[in-house]
Amino acid sequence: MTRLLIQPVRNKEAKRNRQKTLHNDVPFSEPRYRSKLVDGEWAALERLHPDGRARFWGTRPFLDEAMKQVALGDVALFAWEGRIGAIGEVGASFRNQAFADELWKEPGDADSFVNVYSLITVEEDLAISYEELADVSDGRLSGPFRAGRVITDNALVRQVLEGLGRRAAEAAEASDKYVESQLEQGLVVELENFFASKVTYSRTARDITVHRAESLLMTEYLEAHSDRKFQRLRSGAGISDMYTLWPEGAEIIEAKGGSTRERVRQAVAQLLHYSLHRPKEVEVVRLTALFPARPDRDDVHFLHSVGIDCVYRSEPGRFERLEAPAARRLHMKPVWNDCVPE
Repeated sequence: MTRLLIQPVRNKEAKRNRQKTLHNDVPFSEPRYRSKLVDGEWAALERLHPDGRARFWGTRPFLDEAMKQVALGDVALFAWEGRIGAIGEVGASFRNQAFADELWKEPGDADSFVNVYSLITVEEDLAISYEELADVSDGRLSGPFRAGRVITDNALVRQVLEGLGRRAAEAAEASDKYVESQLEQGLVVELENFFASKVTYSRTARDITVHRAESLLMTEYLEAHSDRKFQRLRSGAGISDMYTLWPEGAEIIEAKGGSTRERVRQAVAQLLHYSLHRPKEVEVVRLTALFPARPDRDDVHFLHSVGIDCVYRSEPGRFERLEAPAARRLHMKPVWNDCVPE
C-alpha cells in the first residue's frame, strides 16, 4: 500500500526549511546530526542513503498518529504558490524532535517539527496546478492546502498517481508533436522557451512509482550484501545508485525498476556516463546493471558486449550475477576510466 502526503510550504519557516533540506542535501553523518539519531534511525538512514547525505522534510505533532503509518515508498506532494512544486519519495520515517530541531529550528521559532522523513528521490521545478490535482482526484484533493495530510485511501492514491502519470505522458507527447511539426516546417525549435512555458510535468508521479521500485530493489540488494560497504558516487553526471570498492577497484551499480529493453538501454547509458565522470581517484573495474528480473537473452548480450555485468533478483533476498566476459571487461576498462590513448 502506498500513502500520499500533502505537504504545504506556506509560512516563513516552511519556505526557509524548503531551501535548507528539500532543495539541498543534508550531511546527516556529520556529528551534529549523527549525535541526535538513535541506532535504529541511523541504521535506516545509512541503509537507504549510504553516502551519508539525504533530503528531509518534517511535520508538527498534530500529525503524530498519521505519520506512524508513513513508510518507505510513500509519495509526498509539496505545495506552494498555487501549485505542486515538487514530488518526493519517502525513505526513512521516524519521530525525533532533537534531530528535527538540528535540521530546522532557529531562534524565534514558535514550536518544533517532530516527525522527520528522508527522501530517496525529489523531483523539483514542477508546476502542477491545484486545479489539475483536483481534476485527477475528482475534487477530493483541492487547494489551497493549509495543513499537512496523510491520505491512506489506496484507491484515491492510485487514482491520483495514475492520473498525474497520464498527464505527464500527454505533456511529453504534446512536446514531441510540437518539435516534429517545427522540424517538418523547417522552423527553428526554441526548445528551452517551449519547455519552460508549455510543459508543467517532468518525471512526476508515474516515474516516482518507477523510482520507488528501484529504491526497494536497491534496499533488498544492500541487505543481501550486508558484508559490503556501499556509497553513492557523486560526479558531474549526477549521482549513481551505488558503488562499492573491491581490492582491485570500484564497481558502479545502476538499479532499474524494470527489465525491459528500454531499462537495459538506460542502465548502459547511465553507467557509461557515471564512469567517465567518476572522481579521478576512483578506478572503475566493473560496471553492473541491477534488475528485478532477468532481462531477455539479447539484452543480456548487449550488456556483456560493453563489458557490463547483469545482476537480477531470482527470488526475494537472492540475486544472480551474469558476468560479462573477462576479456570484454578488460577491453572496456580504458573507456570506462577515460584513459584511451588519443
